[in-house]
Amino acid sequence: MSRAHTVFKRNIGEAKQLSALHNFLLNNVPLPISHDDILRAQLVYSVSAFDKLMHDLILDGVVDIYLGGRAPTPKYLSEVLTMDTYIRMKNATIPPAEYFFRDAMLNKFKTISYQEPGKVADGLSYIWEESHKWVKISQLLGMSDSDAKRKLKLIAIRRNAIVHEADLDPVTHIKQSIDSQIVSDNTNFLESCGDAIEHLVS
Repeated sequence: MSRAHTVFKRNIGEAKQLSALHNFLLNNVPLPISHDDILRAQLVYSVSAFDKLMHDLILDGVVDIYLGGRAPTPKYLSEVLTMDTYIRMKNATIPPAEYFFRDAMLNKFKTISYQEPGKVADGLSYIWEESHKWVKISQLLGMSDSDAKRKLKLIAIRRNAIVHEADLDPVTHIKQSIDSQIVSDNTNFLESCGDAIEHLVS
């Protein structure tokens, strides 16, 4: 298990714990107090855990390529570094050149969200020379690539509605309903998806 995957399993496990908290409060703290925001938090944390896994796998992968540990991909070879980074790497002793390379790539990747299928596939192209990435991923998930991509996209849309729109219906301005079973299913899907990707690129 890679360092990135170890961190992912911990993060997704912590997100799953919110289901238990929600169930406890639902059974022990009477209404009219709503506990649904706990489920919204679980969905957001689950997507965050998946997003971080993608960032970590890609960053560790490009550094590994730089150090000669894995074969470069066309996307990696087409990456452009600034002259400042080039000079720092050329003159590096302590810290070594890979430190400045990693820092440059980290600054590039941190502005990108790896939450939607297209972005995930594009990011993985830095470290994985596979033309049909979602076909390979979905095979491990036991579903079609179209279904896998659709599910991930819908999860990302709901996550964005929670984070950017307070999960409010655009017409009524009332919070959209949320279901504990669906949230748990989405968390489990993200975990399985992350596991499959880590298996394929490691």
